Amino acid sequence: MDHENHLIIEQKGALGIIVLNRVSSLNALTLDMINGIHQQIETWQDDTTIQAILIKSNSPKAFCAGGDIRYLYDHFKNGTAGHKGYFIAEYAMLNCIRASQKTVVVLLDGYVLGGGFGLAQACHIIVSSEKSRFAMPETAIGFFPDVAATHFLSRLDDIGVYLATTGDQITSSDALYLDLIDYHVPSQQFPALEEALSQTDHLSKDHIDQIISKFITRPVESELSGWVDNIRKHFGFENLDQIEQSLANESDQQHQAWATQVLNTLQQRSLLAKQTSLRLQYLGRGLSLQQCMQLERDLQDIWFEHGDILEGVRALIIDKDKQPKWQKSNPVLEKILAELG
Repeated sequence: MDHENHLIIEQKGALGIIVLNRVSSLNALTLDMINGIHQQIETWQDDTTIQAILIKSNSPKAFCAGGDIRYLYDHFKNGTAGHKGYFIAEYAMLNCIRASQKTVVVLLDGYVLGGGFGLAQACHIIVSSEKSRFAMPETAIGFFPDVAATHFLSRLDDIGVYLATTGDQITSSDALYLDLIDYHVPSQQFPALEEALSQTDHLSKDHIDQIISKFITRPVESELSGWVDNIRKHFGFENLDQIEQSLANESDQQHQAWATQVLNTLQQRSLLAKQTSLRLQYLGRGLSLQQCMQLERDLQDIWFEHGDILEGVRALIIDKDKQPKWQKSNPVLEKILAELG
């Protein structure tokens, strides 16, 4: 059954299925979708006929392109506190998925960006096809990677810093190499995998793992794995100027094109967003998941007042002039960041 909230809820055998169905917006998560997912997972906790939960997308292009940033922008501009309510609901949903007593499996086939990446990371078993592309692209709109990225990217050390500050996309091969997904299954095998899961009445986590392992194939070689030494060389600094300087000074001809491209990306990003993302990545390494999420929540509310997100959304989504005028500095934010230890 399809609800007004862009979700299709089904049950096949002992498998409860949530389908993201806002195809025209690449499944960008509305507040109704977030609440709908949360509610459905809660409901199924007490349903003895459901043994496991599957989350997937109805779009051939995307699992989920992130949060509904247009909604956040409009609500803030209208003077309502809608943005705060949105983040509260989103974080409650992520916690609910993680806490689910029934194993939550997610199938990724296409773009997995921002809030979609956070949603996928909250699931217990993450399966991706060769078609997936992953990124936390928040710095491009003058924001910082949230939805627990302070935790899941910071576990990747310098590579996490690179992904958080640039917003660069990686492939499913890269995601498997970095342990951001659990299994690689060819896209064309997804229907058969879902069928296999729905035909067994024994959906413990171990048994689900066994079923999935019958469908896995080895993906193409990870391109990112070849750049790891480079990323470490340039993104191991705690200071943004040092990172950019290091990229600018790359003297090895084999690596210059890559360094130039990465530097060019970084220089288009919001300074405040980059500095904050860098800071959060370092802080996240020493914090628990819940501490990371609390830190993000505290910063989100401040960010709409003082950060660059409104200008980023204006330039990229509202006016589409792609000419954001980023702030050179913001004393309030800089003070808060300095106080974060």
